[in-house]
Amino acid sequence: MKKGSGHYFSILQKIGQSLMIPVTVLPAAGLLVALGRMIQNIMHAAGEPPSSLFFALSQILYSGGLAIFEQLPVIFAIGVAIGFTSGAGVAGLASAVGYFTMVNVIRILGEIRQIGFEMNTGVFGGIVIGLATARLYNKYFETKFHPIFGFFSGKRLVPIITAMVGIGLGICFGFIWPLIQGMIREFGTYITSSPLGPAFYAAGKRLLIPVGLHHVYYPSFLFDFGEFTTSTGQVLHGESPRYFAGDPTAGKFMASEFPIMLFGLPAAALAMVLRAEKSERRTVTGIMLSAALTSMITGITEPIEFAFIFVGPLLYVFHVGAAFLAGILTNYFNIRLGYTFSASLIDYVLGFYNQENSIYLFLVIGPIIAILYFTVFYWLIGLQDIKTLGREAGEPQEIITTPSSQKAVEVLKALGDEKNIQHIDACITRLRVTVYDFDKVDQKRLKQLGAAGIVHAGSGSFQIIFGTEADMLRDQIKNMITKSQYNEIAKGSEMNRIISSVEREAGECHYVLVYAPISGEIMKLEDVPDDLFADKILGDGIAIYPSDNEVYSPVNGKIIQLFRTNHAIGILSEEGLEILIHIGIDTVKMDGEGFQVMVAQEDRVRIGDRLITFDRTFIEAKAKSIVTPIIIINSDDFRGIRVLKEGKIQAKEELLEICL
Repeated sequence: MKKGSGHYFSILQKIGQSLMIPVTVLPAAGLLVALGRMIQNIMHAAGEPPSSLFFALSQILYSGGLAIFEQLPVIFAIGVAIGFTSGAGVAGLASAVGYFTMVNVIRILGEIRQIGFEMNTGVFGGIVIGLATARLYNKYFETKFHPIFGFFSGKRLVPIITAMVGIGLGICFGFIWPLIQGMIREFGTYITSSPLGPAFYAAGKRLLIPVGLHHVYYPSFLFDFGEFTTSTGQVLHGESPRYFAGDPTAGKFMASEFPIMLFGLPAAALAMVLRAEKSERRTVTGIMLSAALTSMITGITEPIEFAFIFVGPLLYVFHVGAAFLAGILTNYFNIRLGYTFSASLIDYVLGFYNQENSIYLFLVIGPIIAILYFTVFYWLIGLQDIKTLGREAGEPQEIITTPSSQKAVEVLKALGDEKNIQHIDACITRLRVTVYDFDKVDQKRLKQLGAAGIVHAGSGSFQIIFGTEADMLRDQIKNMITKSQYNEIAKGSEMNRIISSVEREAGECHYVLVYAPISGEIMKLEDVPDDLFADKILGDGIAIYPSDNEVYSPVNGKIIQLFRTNHAIGILSEEGLEILIHIGIDTVKMDGEGFQVMVAQEDRVRIGDRLITFDRTFIEAKAKSIVTPIIIINSDDFRGIRVLKEGKIQAKEELLEICL
């Protein structure tokens, strides 16, 4: 794959991943709407008057769920912005500002131009403003102004710029969107009325599964095509919101996937089990049974699909064709089903109240699809000698079962350790990784650890299909990488270590003062709510509960470590003290939000120079604790540390006395 195409492919993958963030709120919306509709139907059947308490409850639940569906564009704007900025909350806020600005500009231009209908950019508009916001955030979040305008520096600047960009996008959309909206409406009308529409929807998703771009494909079907006005006047767009709101014409696209998840892929799993060598069949049964249940109960299909997609291309071609056939059959039998996440048993129950003709799914279509999958898979695997699980010498490698935390350690090792990781993230089923050197990645080991497949995206980027544990693995690996950064500080300068290891002669101390870097209440290090500091793993020191929002240099020296997330800073004093100032506990997870750094790596600093400013109120609300440890990383190299004050202390007052 060429570098250029790999770059754009990676961008599309990132878009698909970010779209999963807003999609995760839909089950909550669907549940509220479903409960509201069910209670309402029960009250109607029981002859209860509309003024009854349960009728009121049903309306509250129904309207609450619909509110989420109505606001999908802004939810997508926020989700995409957060997805492209590694979870930066300011980017999400800025995208909402930009979206509301853009929508109002579009509305005003529509009135001025008297176009005769309401312009609605829908989810597409939300995605556009989300992408624009992410670009602005990544470019401007570290911008610094003169101290007079310092309040508007850094991340506070992003919402302001985004509002301006929202005006520009609103003007552009105000002139070009009427034409685009007309084209989308015509295509939506065609695809929703075509008997082949569900077939193309189901087959298209299966076709894009291997490269992870199915998340880019389906949002138009689920959140844009079609329009429905509820009895209360709420206007909804897209297959999923319309279905749960009670539109009797919605649900045929989503219905097309149920035969594959509930019947087809489990039957394919059975065929692979029976085609495995007898000596390996027990192991394969365990793997495939888990994968089949995952497909049926949750609708997550990758564990089965990646067992055959790359080793048996003909099986994959059949899989796409069978999905097309399933769409034709569900449309022919006029089946209407809905889901908020995937076509699973859970979503079948959740959306059952609005289903139509689903009995044919279980009596006719499901058995046909299951028999077809089993027959073709069993026949092709034998005919082509396809090396599915248990059919190749040394396979399947038995999956190593380890505690989740230990598994994350092993996965990180298989990726070439933390120094090989350029970027790591996850969607629902996949770790999405970019490494510096792909040759260091142990693919065999990753599969032993439970990876169902590995998809290359070019330029050092790839996906590892771990199923539903992908998110947890991502978080654990990120935490380990962060701890590794701390350990690098703890190691200090090797030359200093060698010198300090020489046995020191007895004699009087040479005292060095360390001044308070921040105002607040002095605390013992043992009282810090993090074992890394409380157990003095990084070194001895003290902690301060801040009463101010500024950090100053406690010594004369040089900045030797500046964390990307701006929550901690390392200083080497002129006397050789290596000092770590760590603002708050677990603040690394805030990804820099709430912090502003005033210095750069290698800068020379004097006692009292301002190093960092932070939003104390924001951090207290978001972090585990605002307590700030001040650690002497190489404390073992010195004779002793004495705390000079108790209780409250002001920044730049004498805090510690170090005996060299």
